[in-house]
Amino acid sequence: DCHTQLQRILHFDRAIFMGSEPIPALTRVDNESFTRIAKPLVKDHMIAVFQEDDLSFNDFMCKSNRSEQQSCYSHLQNITPSTFYMRVDSPVKVLEELDPNYEVITISRSGKLEIPLKCKAGKVVFLRFSDETGLNREETLETHDIAISNVMKQVSCPTVFMYTSIPAKDVTVKRSRRALSVGETAAPKGGIIFTDTKFQIFYTTLNVTIGSNPTKAITISSMKIDDHNTTDFTVTLSSSDAADVITFGIELQKGYYYMKQLTYNKDTVFRTNDINAPPAFSYYCGNLTVYSAAGDQLLWNSVQFQAPFGSAVTTVNTNYFEFGESWNCVGFVSHAILAGLFVSAILLAILFVGICWMMDINTMDRFDDPKGKTITINTNE
Repeated sequence: DCHTQLQRILHFDRAIFMGSEPIPALTRVDNESFTRIAKPLVKDHMIAVFQEDDLSFNDFMCKSNRSEQQSCYSHLQNITPSTFYMRVDSPVKVLEELDPNYEVITISRSGKLEIPLKCKAGKVVFLRFSDETGLNREETLETHDIAISNVMKQVSCPTVFMYTSIPAKDVTVKRSRRALSVGETAAPKGGIIFTDTKFQIFYTTLNVTIGSNPTKAITISSMKIDDHNTTDFTVTLSSSDAADVITFGIELQKGYYYMKQLTYNKDTVFRTNDINAPPAFSYYCGNLTVYSAAGDQLLWNSVQFQAPFGSAVTTVNTNYFEFGESWNCVGFVSHAILAGLFVSAILLAILFVGICWMMDINTMDRFDDPKGKTITINTNE
């Protein structure tokens, strides 16, 4: 849990850590230590906790899309005094125990509260952001930074503000649009991810072309996993109105998992013979196009998926795991390698012919000697 405590306590800053020793920022803070920190604060102050989805350490190094020199947290970074804790064990649980009657309030992107916030010493309030659509990670964090600043201006009583992540158990979103770090995916930022403990898939866009109809963009809203046995399951990706349904099987065979029986709306079957990877790896393809027997096309842009089948994976939380090393769809011999081999073969052929010509050059068998008899060559007409 990446956890930042932002304090706006006016003249009470000297009493914050009274009775407890300061803790280095990079040290892991357990429940007992965090309780010693938070308990004195809640006596005379209200604690307002801003909760961010999937907050990570990399988010605090986020740079604005408008300027590489400006942080996504342009407002928060100017608040003093402030304390940063790298890892805190279940901070939300500790705060809930301090105030069993805690409140949960939703904030809009402009900083407007769903219900009025009533100041009271000893009160704990969790502030969660409303769902944002169409924004990448940088834009989302900038928007939330402005919202936090606006909320803080509305609070007049002595308050301790905290900024942390939502516990994994509270995340119930089926579909997430977010920018993944390089460690999580080999694909570019700004895609859609669906996840389950058995299977996880990420992509940026999905399009289908049936017959002579124009290409159609497919918007998937949910994923369903149906188990058949320990080495075979079916994945169903559906749109919100069920107008677009993509179904395919994942089967483990001879140390590789294969995508099989890929269908669109149950009547169009696409060939997927070469889509496979070892369980410890994630299959990745920048532009994965599959065809049906009738020539229909299904195109995934920047698709990456993995079926661990018991292989060790690094879990981000209960909803996500980090993709393994990418198993690229281009294979070992790409088009660039083939072009290089072709050019090299032509150059080697030219070199071989040139050497053969040089080997056919012979020296003269007779030489003109000024002291000897003149060489006479008779010609017959």
